[in-house]
Order: sequence, then C-alpha cells, then structure tokens
Amino acid sequence: MKINGKIGMGLVCLSLIVLAFFSACNKESSNGSVTVPEGMQKVTVSLNDDPLPNLASVIVDIRYVEVKVDTSGGHHDDRYYDDDHEGDEDHHEGENDHHEGDDNGHHGDHFGKWDTLAIAPGKYDLLKLKNGADTLIANSFSHKGKITKIRITLGTDNSVSTDSTHSFPLPICSGSPYVYANIRSTSIDSLGGGQFAIHVDFNVARSIVFEDGQFCLRPRIKTYCHSHSGGIEGKVLPSEAKASVLIYNSTDTANALPEREGEFEVRGLTAGTYSVLFRATSPYKDTTLSNINVQDGQETKLPDITLHQ
Repeated sequence: MKINGKIGMGLVCLSLIVLAFFSACNKESSNGSVTVPEGMQKVTVSLNDDPLPNLASVIVDIRYVEVKVDTSGGHHDDRYYDDDHEGDEDHHEGENDHHEGDDNGHHGDHFGKWDTLAIAPGKYDLLKLKNGADTLIANSFSHKGKITKIRITLGTDNSVSTDSTHSFPLPICSGSPYVYANIRSTSIDSLGGGQFAIHVDFNVARSIVFEDGQFCLRPRIKTYCHSHSGGIEGKVLPSEAKASVLIYNSTDTANALPEREGEFEVRGLTAGTYSVLFRATSPYKDTTLSNINVQDGQETKLPDITLHQ
C-alpha cells in the first residue's frame, strides 16, 4: 500500500543556477558578475520543499549531484536526447567511481559527459524546507555545453519519522541510488548574462511507499521552467481546520500544506485550468474552487478561503 494515499503529494524543488551558453526560456534577472574559467560554466543547486501531513520528517542522504553536459558543440534539439535512457553504460557502480572516467576526469557516452559538482554531502530534512525556502547544496563549475540531465546519488542513511519518537529506516525500493531528471529547453530559465536556472521537483509523497511492513523510497522527480509553467498561491482559514490543498486537473496534480497563518504556494504547474480542493479536518467541511486558470510565467492569486463547520 502506498502511503501517498494518506499524505497527499508534496513537491521538493532543486533550483540550479547554471552559467551556460545555449537557448532556454527567457527570464530577466541579475545575479551579479561571475568570473568563470575558460571552457567552464557555473552551477549552483538549492533545495526546497512544502511539508506533508502525517509525517514529521523525511531525511534523504545526498552523496553526489551531477549534471550531464553535451560538450560536442552541436545544436541538437531535445528529441536527440530521447534515446539517452537511464541505466545506460554511463553510470557508476560505486562511490569512488564518481572520480574516475576519461582523460578529462568525467565519463558518459555520445550524448554527453557527467560532471560531478562540489557539494556538502549530508542528510537533508525535506519537510523543514517550506514554501520556497531554499538551502544551497551545490556551488560548483561544470564543463561548458548543453546540460541535458541531472543525477542525484543517494546514500543509505535515509529515514522517515511519523512523530518526534517514531523514526523508521527508508531504504531505496529498487536498490539503485541514482535519481534522474531530464533537462529540456523548456525546463531551464535564462537569467541574463549567460546564467540559467533549472528547477527539479522531488515529489515526496509519491516517492514514499509502504511495502511488506516497512517504508521504502522510490524517488519521483521532474524539471520545470518558471517561464513555461505557472503557480497558485493563496490563504485558507481558520487554522483549526488543519486544511491541506489539492490542486488538480486531468493531467497534473499537486498538493500543499499551508503555513500556520494559512498561506500556501504551489509552483511548476503546466499551464491550464485547475480545480483546487481544500480538505478540512472534521467538523470543518471541504471546499472546492473550479476553473482556476494557470498561465506560464505567472502566479495565480486565489481569494482568501474560510472553511465552515
């Protein structure tokens, strides 16, 4: 039985600021001057999340963060990389293999080479990162080229807690420590000055499974671009209702747990029309808003919602 039926869907966002030289979504911003060595590009990775009901913590043990870079200088469209499947011959069999490879110190295939970013490896509580709050986990350089994938390598010290006194190991269901996300031209934001941002959503609730009497981790992640996705934000009251928020249509679903004062935000939604379900705790009653329009590059602000008994 999957636990996500009880706790809903949560999103963790890995935000990458990438100094690169290829086409992407346009988004004006300024990150100041950056000095980048010849033939390199700057990559930083930040992590954030919205919390999930019925869980006190989700600890992930992050060992490595890598990006796959096509350094060939060719101008391939996104379809060219569709045949670059996970599990191809370019992955590692052990931790030390992250520092082995070809003469340039990295490895891959004809689609590109993997660059290992300098990070602070350690355990991160995904549920402490709320509503856009970021924590920096990587600040490094990669080789210059088109970034087509990100790969996160997890360690074995993952865990989940249901309250302050009950903690359980969270082994990886498949046994493979690698978590992949594709990066497309429509999932990378141009910040100006040759700098780009990539955001990776880690769907926590769908990633936690309860099988054979124990929890295990089956990571589900995707990338999105602010300019090619939208968001919904709002406020739900009263706090006694302990509401959660489900945002859905026929192709997309996301969930948020409001802050103490009722504020919530969901990002990375595909443009379209959504319903928003406010799920209340008895004796308060659920409320649904319909026909909520989400547009690329915009945050849709909902009117304040008050739930009634």
